[in-house]
Amino acid sequence: MGNNTDNGSEMKPRRRAQGLNRENILDACLHLAADAATDTLSFRKIGKELGADPTALYRHFADKDELLLALADRVLAMGMEGYEQGPYWEVSLQELLLRARASFLRYPSVATLAALRVTRQEGEMKFVEAMLAVLKLAGFEPREAALIHRACADFMLAWTGFSAGLLLLGEKSGEDDRAWVASYAKVPRADYPLAVASVGVMAEVQDDENYRFAMGLMIDGIAARLGKVRIS
Repeated sequence: MGNNTDNGSEMKPRRRAQGLNRENILDACLHLAADAATDTLSFRKIGKELGADPTALYRHFADKDELLLALADRVLAMGMEGYEQGPYWEVSLQELLLRARASFLRYPSVATLAALRVTRQEGEMKFVEAMLAVLKLAGFEPREAALIHRACADFMLAWTGFSAGLLLLGEKSGEDDRAWVASYAKVPRADYPLAVASVGVMAEVQDDENYRFAMGLMIDGIAARLGKVRIS
């Protein structure tokens, strides 16, 4: 008689399809997506995580695209948990951009998706509403606030998608930086004196440090449009 083991490890019991719902499917996806691997969210792996037949997922999501958009929205909503607008718009804007990024980078495979899509769901709407409220506090008219929101949100999403790509690369990312420095060291300094002199500094900059620096430049630019000095 067979037993519930596979290579000596205990298998998860199969869940009946009617025991599944959107929330526990998304919970399982988040558990898988915390792994920095590029193929963690196949329906086969999700079904295995749930102990259910992968085809049962189609009862709750029309296709993988719908599931991934719901997952991206869940992650963005998680980043918004506990957020409260403060008295200084610059500080609140910075907090929003850091919160969303940090939440997405907990799930790199989700972050790469979110960089290219709009979810059109509650988590995204809360983020948009919060940022527009911050820009209203700053004193921007609605149209300019909308344009600044778009620039800031795209900045965060694009950079976060890039950062997630670095996480998925793993050690290869560090190898690229080392190769960058080594290759410039072979170039005649007289031909590219500034580049050769600066490459070591540039390669040492960590991704999060770089994001924060660029974010500061952006917020300084937004403040300059108002003729205000940014709060540190």
